[in-house]
Amino acid sequence: MPIMPSGCRPPWFPRTLLVLTLALVLSAAGPTATVTAQPAPTLPSAAAPAQNGQVTPTTAACRRGWLWPLEPLPKDKAAPQVMRLYDPPDRPWLSGHRGIDLTTKQGRRIRAPADGIIAYAGSVAGKDVVSIRHGNLTSTYEPAQSSLPTGTRLQAGTVWGKVEGISDHCAQECLHWGLKDDQGRYLDPGARVGWHRIRLKPL
Repeated sequence: MPIMPSGCRPPWFPRTLLVLTLALVLSAAGPTATVTAQPAPTLPSAAAPAQNGQVTPTTAACRRGWLWPLEPLPKDKAAPQVMRLYDPPDRPWLSGHRGIDLTTKQGRRIRAPADGIIAYAGSVAGKDVVSIRHGNLTSTYEPAQSSLPTGTRLQAGTVWGKVEGISDHCAQECLHWGLKDDQGRYLDPGARVGWHRIRLKPL
């Protein structure tokens, strides 16, 4: 199960919790016990209209974040192993690590972490790179190759290519995943994976 921020509940959380609680009660009471079902209490919804210009804070809403770009294998039960973390430089011209390296191998399929459009697929300074545009953000992958043309629209989870080609990061044993905004500022792509809290504003 993905790790969620404190108080953040996915849409299926209340119903799943109710079913699990009922199952535990039946198991503890034994086969002869009779349980009368009661209607579940009404929980405040993130989509419910605000009253008096305020949002009821009792239930925190959340949304699904980005996916890991490496397509999970059948045996995978956890997130990909991060070989090297995001380590931005103190100054733009200094050395650092502007992204994260995910342990993998040549031929592993790569999927879109979020909805986007293929912006570039080719060689950059002798390295095989693919870039995907996500609104005002651009994610980059190397070594990566794709047969899809520039401008192809992708939905989150769509496989668009594979780990293949030349990279100067980790001797073709990893996928370097980078992210930057419209101002050219590099961001940590790993921070966008998982569940994220939605901040509701008063109407």
